[in-house]
Formats: sequence, C-alpha cells, structure tokens
Amino acid sequence: MDWVDKRLMMTFVAGSDDGEHDAGWIEGVAILISVVVVVLVTALNDYTKERQFRGLQAKIETEHKFSVIRGGTPIQIIVSELVVGDVAQIKYGDLLPADGVLIASNDLKIDESSLTGESDQIKKSPDRDPMLLSGTHVMEGSGKMLVTAVGVNSQTGIIMTLLGAAKTAVEEERKAAKRE
Repeated sequence: MDWVDKRLMMTFVAGSDDGEHDAGWIEGVAILISVVVVVLVTALNDYTKERQFRGLQAKIETEHKFSVIRGGTPIQIIVSELVVGDVAQIKYGDLLPADGVLIASNDLKIDESSLTGESDQIKKSPDRDPMLLSGTHVMEGSGKMLVTAVGVNSQTGIIMTLLGAAKTAVEEERKAAKRE
C-alpha cells in the first residue's frame, strides 16, 4: 500500500462516525429555538403585565371615586380631580391614588409591597410614620390624609414617568442603530 491508499483508508475510517456528524447541527438549532421561545414568552408576559398595569391605572383615574373633604363638606370625586390640599378619607380596601400625610387614623395598616417589595403590612399613625404613598393599599383600619402630591408628582407618577423615559431612551437607541 502506498501513502495515497493509507490516506484514503484513514479518511474513510475517521469519516465514518455512524452519521452523528450529519445530525450534529440539529442540537444547535434545537438550543437556538429553545432560547428564542423563552425570550419571546418572557417578552410577551412582560408586555401583557405592563399593558394590564397601564389599563388599570387609566381605569382608576377615570372611574374610581374617592371621598374627600373640601370646604368642610365630604364629597365623592373621581381620582383625576384630586388636588393637593384635599383631605382624603381612606378606609379598608382603598388603593391610594395620591401621596399624602396621615392626619388622623384608626388602626391603619398599609400594604406597601407594590413599591418596596416588602410583604409586611406597615402600621401608620400621625405621630409615627405618617407618610402615605400612591399605589399602596389600605389593608386595615381607616383614616384621613392631607394630599401632598398627585399625578406625575406622586410616587406612582414618578415611577411611570421613569418607565416612559426608559422606554423612550431604548426606542431612540433602536432608531439610531437602524439608521447606521
């Protein structure tokens, strides 16, 4: 046998890997498809949650009525009409639409997990920890708060503004990348 025959035989023996080489690309494609599916499902889930949050926020602003005291008279107003200086009457089950300072309370406990992630209910009183933040829930008790910030100036408004600003910055980066 000359060197050409030996070379051909080695190539034949080395090349016969029982067909695994031909199907090796399938694993790579399967991993790629799995990653794409996970990314798409996560993105869709995030998009759906954000859409629900914005829809709920819009619904709260247009339909949810809140009891306030203006000029010594208790009245019911929609949340979008709430202004700084109103005295809002809060009770069990309310979602606070504005930031405020607690001026009277009756065993008031607030769930601030939407802002802090902390699952414990926070006991609030005018003497100790009187700040109430928008987007939090009244879990127990009742009280009155003096409204100090509404709309984009409230904690929920600031968060929504930051989310909008971050989204705008990402969109600008994408547009710039497409132009290049």
